[in-house]
Amino acid sequence: MRRESDITNRGSSICNPPARLRPLREWEKLFRDDRSPVFPALAKIYGADRAGLREKADFVLQALEIFARTFRPDASLFLVRSAGRINLVGMHVDHRGGAVNPIAVRETWFLCEPRDDDVLDCASRRTQLFPRGTFSIRRELCAERIDDWDRWTQALVEKRRASGKAGDWINYVKSAALYLECVRADYGSPDRPLRGMNMLVDGTIPLGAGLSSSSSIVVGAAEALIRRNGLSVSDHDLVDLCGQAEWYVGTRGGAGDHAAIKFGRPGHVSHLGSHPLTVDGVPFPKELRVILCNSLIEAKKSESARDEFNNRIASYEFGLMLLRKQFPDLAPKMERLRDVNPETLGVSEAAICRMLLRLPERVQRAEVLDALPEHADRVRHIFGSHAEPANGYPVRRICAYGIAECARSRLAADALRRADIAAFGEIINLSHDGDRVTRLDDKGNRVPLDKSLPDAHLVRRIADLESGDPTRVEHARLWRMPGGFDVSLPELDAIVDAALASAGAVAARVVGAGLVLTAVNSILTSCWRLRSEPVSKTLTARRSTSISLSAISA
Repeated sequence: MRRESDITNRGSSICNPPARLRPLREWEKLFRDDRSPVFPALAKIYGADRAGLREKADFVLQALEIFARTFRPDASLFLVRSAGRINLVGMHVDHRGGAVNPIAVRETWFLCEPRDDDVLDCASRRTQLFPRGTFSIRRELCAERIDDWDRWTQALVEKRRASGKAGDWINYVKSAALYLECVRADYGSPDRPLRGMNMLVDGTIPLGAGLSSSSSIVVGAAEALIRRNGLSVSDHDLVDLCGQAEWYVGTRGGAGDHAAIKFGRPGHVSHLGSHPLTVDGVPFPKELRVILCNSLIEAKKSESARDEFNNRIASYEFGLMLLRKQFPDLAPKMERLRDVNPETLGVSEAAICRMLLRLPERVQRAEVLDALPEHADRVRHIFGSHAEPANGYPVRRICAYGIAECARSRLAADALRRADIAAFGEIINLSHDGDRVTRLDDKGNRVPLDKSLPDAHLVRRIADLESGDPTRVEHARLWRMPGGFDVSLPELDAIVDAALASAGAVAARVVGAGLVLTAVNSILTSCWRLRSEPVSKTLTARRSTSISLSAISA
């Protein structure tokens, strides 16, 4: 793992030697002195702006002082940094094998003092939100041999749900620690159990904002444990480990957020494929600015939010099972939903639409079991990840969204490679339409948007694709089909529409969150050709409620 003045940020090698320690007071001297080796390391991450680097260094200095007060001032430490992320396009598809296109933003810092036992004592600057927590790795595992992490973690989640216990931020640290303990034999430590740390966690990623603050904790905690214990874990393996580790908290997402955190590069969008993980840094156009607009509606990590997320994942799962059953000749090629595309299956886009016609618009649990008796055990296991949805599973529109979004993700990276900003913006806007829940009517009123996908809609799309008319064909392309993942809110749609009405706007969409998709914080990514300040004033004037705006660089 590459060492930048002993600050672990992003690695590139397979060998991860034990962390080199420095006394806390020595770290303070390094971060105070603008000429120390720390500053070139920070410049590789943040750029050469001296004022900005001083601000970042001062943040770490404050964290060091809090560590000294919380634990002890004579501690010897190593530091780990883990970023947040914004996914521009390729939303909700990494766990279906689709690609994502994120940029890395902000960070979480981990100040780590090794211990000789297996205890992790974790503290934070914000003690009211994140109270100090301590746990023993092996006591949490209860000396169990865990052969099926998926089922074991789901059983724990069901137990927490039954007891009414709320989520705890320490669970994100636990997820990394417990999973690494389960698999450490594969990474160079077959005989020696993991040893723990005293750890201060402090960061600048907005909470509940859809910027992967939770996944940032998982990745940073995993990196720290790997360094503490001298495990040999490649960067690609780390991403996969973190993706599965986070199942401990109750979601069944993929590893796209973790890959974005690990492989982010300044000035680039990370085009990340999954299953297998592929990494391609695509230059972000220098003439664009990324503006974050936060409506200050916080996304809660509630059980109902996890239920909504896992409900959608279940719709994906059931849809693919049904497609594989109804099209047995194509089933070997449909390992994941991302494989339902013309290139992989050797069929036309119209044929993909005919496949969608075979999926039910909505389906109840009993109907799923009736349709898939050969998968009854797997189906019931999926049921266990969430409460039964009152209106059933919207299988067709969810799968339509996933199929189209996988295509949009590939096309977005291609548009960036050829610097086609207009095409890039159109793809982002269509991606948001897949999450949109409201629109403006002819009178300027915001009204609910019907996102159903009835047979008649697909029949018209098929007719257009087979018409031979270039205009009709282009309008009906799969990537232009929004589908309906529907995780936006009316307030977020209003911000998107206000942003798009601003002079110089190229694109706008709700971004975020692998974890809470229906109670999301209203974070908006917008790409502007103009300076951010006048655009921000325009957007603020169009809103009747408070928002927070900030400009960032890719």
